[in-house]
Amino acid sequence: MIRPHLHLHDYVEPAATRAAATVLLLREMDGALEVLMTQRSPTASFAPSMYVFPGGVVDGDETFEEAAVRECMEELNIALDHGALRWHSHWVTDRDMPKRFDVRFYVAPMPHGQTPVADEQEQFRPTWVRPSDALAMHQAKQFPMIFPTIRTLEWFTRFDSVSAVLAACEAQVPHWSSCPRSGHIAGKPHYFMEHDSPYGELALVCPDGIKRHALDWTHERAVPLLKHVRRLTCGNPSMMTGPGTNSYIIGTPETGFIVVDPGPYGTYDLSTPDADQAHVQRLLDACRHADGAPDIRAIICTHSHPDHSPAAAPLQALASGASQPKIYGMKHLPTSRPHSEFSPDVQTKDGDVLTLSGGDLTITLRAIHTPGHAANHVCWVLEEDGLLISGDHILNGSTTVIDPPDGNMTDYLQSLDKLTAACEQHDIHYILPAHGHVLGFAKDAITKLKAHRLGREAKVKKAMEAMPDLALDELVALAYDDVNPKLWPIAMRSLAAHVERLKTHP
Repeated sequence: MIRPHLHLHDYVEPAATRAAATVLLLREMDGALEVLMTQRSPTASFAPSMYVFPGGVVDGDETFEEAAVRECMEELNIALDHGALRWHSHWVTDRDMPKRFDVRFYVAPMPHGQTPVADEQEQFRPTWVRPSDALAMHQAKQFPMIFPTIRTLEWFTRFDSVSAVLAACEAQVPHWSSCPRSGHIAGKPHYFMEHDSPYGELALVCPDGIKRHALDWTHERAVPLLKHVRRLTCGNPSMMTGPGTNSYIIGTPETGFIVVDPGPYGTYDLSTPDADQAHVQRLLDACRHADGAPDIRAIICTHSHPDHSPAAAPLQALASGASQPKIYGMKHLPTSRPHSEFSPDVQTKDGDVLTLSGGDLTITLRAIHTPGHAANHVCWVLEEDGLLISGDHILNGSTTVIDPPDGNMTDYLQSLDKLTAACEQHDIHYILPAHGHVLGFAKDAITKLKAHRLGREAKVKKAMEAMPDLALDELVALAYDDVNPKLWPIAMRSLAAHVERLKTHP
């Protein structure tokens, strides 16, 4: 786990939660699904003036279901049968709110022959609305709603009938359990659930949930993630690199610094002619001792691809002072593409360790050889804080390309297993990828990534068995039918890796 004194902000204990229950009453009208919503009082202490579903806190020894039934009667004069309720989801109010609830959302069909009548104290204006219409009105700023309500309605847009919703909730298991987190984009708060890409970064930087972190991508400055970890994103955004290649700066002025993946240099058409040179200069400026002198102790390249390693030598030259930082990584193999040639000063081996030490802080980085995306790919574990610097082996927001012959699908899957073991050994909770925001729930993320790859491989195998003579450009349409055809030329690289693996591991 992260050493507490290395967080950027003092921890503020969240308010305690109160148990509560909410009911989505459903009906069909003109062949469409509708849900009953009411508007809260403008003087309410929680979500004033917002459109919500009926519900409230659990009293005394009540069960959640009993509270849901009672609230429907008190707020809308609707008599519900306990047996009609189906558990839909579980929400916990954001950690930075002064008033918080632990809420079960239920669904139930509107009882026949009853008409909702608002209590005109807590709830007003009972409104039957199609989920898609409620979302459209909210977008037009005509129907104010809070984040859990919005996400719940988004889920309901896939259904046309009450029976279909009830069938989807028959198991009485919540479709999700979420305590959202929020960060700023363009100066405005945005909310995210656990499966959303920015969630892990918000959990790392602001574990107490207070809105302190900006999620905007910037190439002009290093973004602090912890007191000893910063991210500087190179100005090379593209379909392949996302917002750009992340360089990580590990260390403090007292320990000196290690730079991981310094980025491209003269190999990409960047947003400005000197963008790669500017990135190198920014890295240098971010790695200065208290006296202002550059203090880079080592430069690490996770692998030799052209958006990761070319800037290593220029950064080394600029950083040379009393001593020249060495470049660490694995030399390219003969299978690599010509643009991925790379010869480090120090050939990294699996298990190698680099350390920084100064003041009362020690930082240990341990190498894990993870071939698959590239034969010379190396991930690094920041051992004291359970952080995995994953290079391109694990990305946030997309799956990495496996491009034979240097890329190998079997190696890739085995490396994922190796990283799962590392998560257990080093108590890793967060992944710092070369593209995208920080990932949380590290072990779960790796498990899902492997399942995705094996699921894709099952589709490839099925297509190959049905039509064994298909060329790759024909096979991709079957195996990647759920992917935008514009991405098929890229997908064909990983497809080739799956085909190669299936031929050797049928």
